Amino acid sequence: MSSTYRNIDVEIYGESHASEIGVIVKNLPQNQEINLDELQAFLDRRKSGKNVWSTPRNEEDKIEILSGLEYGKTTNSELKARIENKDVKSKDYSSISNKPRPSHVDYAVYLKTGAQIPIPGGGKFSGRMTAPMCIAGGIAKQILEKENIKIFAYVKSIANVSAKGYMDVDVEKINTDDVYASTIPNLEGQTVADKMTNAILDARANQDSVGGVIECIVLNMTPGIGDALYDGLEGRIAQSVYAIPAVKGVEFGAGFALANMLGSEANDSFIVKDGKIKTETNNAGGINGGISNGMPIVLRVAFRPTPSIGKEQKSVDVVTKQETTIEIQGRHDACIVPRAIPVVEAAVALAILDAKLDK
Repeated sequence: MSSTYRNIDVEIYGESHASEIGVIVKNLPQNQEINLDELQAFLDRRKSGKNVWSTPRNEEDKIEILSGLEYGKTTNSELKARIENKDVKSKDYSSISNKPRPSHVDYAVYLKTGAQIPIPGGGKFSGRMTAPMCIAGGIAKQILEKENIKIFAYVKSIANVSAKGYMDVDVEKINTDDVYASTIPNLEGQTVADKMTNAILDARANQDSVGGVIECIVLNMTPGIGDALYDGLEGRIAQSVYAIPAVKGVEFGAGFALANMLGSEANDSFIVKDGKIKTETNNAGGINGGISNGMPIVLRVAFRPTPSIGKEQKSVDVVTKQETTIEIQGRHDACIVPRAIPVVEAAVALAILDAKLDK
């Protein structure tokens, strides 16, 4: 599974229930110092089995760098890293053989390739594959941070519980330590995190799941990155983010709310602040005409509810062509949104690093 970035090349290999998964990254900037402890901590933020809302599948997710780093710095060789899968239970899927799970990839892949139904663990389409994505994206984040470009994300909403977003605060003064101190990172703290947790637990108690929205901020973005039409920065970021399973929507700045505004309300007026030209508002989300304008880049990413739920659901047997019902067994997240925060950061970091390398 290879990326479509213009300058760097990211190839993710393996499957959810394979012996290992990993990533190969080519054309990274050379001689960049990478802190492996920091990289491991970044990956650990998406680990399963440590929260009440996540799957009990317990993987160590220890990063093993196989090539591309010498004395802690990137080289001109491809960077290769792997993670072992140690807690696989493919037998959990035997009871629904030939019966596609609603809103999973099973039936679409069956139509495309004739593959077995269901695909154990989701195969290469599984959210498990975002672990190696976080390795590549975590490296990209560290490289960008050396240029003072800071990327962080947090939960904007889960189910019907919403928190403050970028329009409610000065994003340049956000203390990320405070944001990540909550069990579910958000801009209002633990009280809102508890409400979000309760919404997830209510769904789980009813053998159901919930989705939500993650907001991502890019501070100190280099202005003038991107171009028109197919080279627009929004499109390149969105394409990277859509590689994350369960993503169903991406919007920048005020996003869809712009459709209900007057031009006089939507436009970002120019001002001078601290001797620098800025905009008074940031409805455009830091990008005009596909080019970064120097303001913080802001985007929101919508995640659908996890399709694997315990409720009885309608399906069909693809062999007999008979309607039937299924009850999905196994280990699944009642909500993937909290674990997806570093994955969004990784996808955004890769797109921005790649776009910066155009120059």
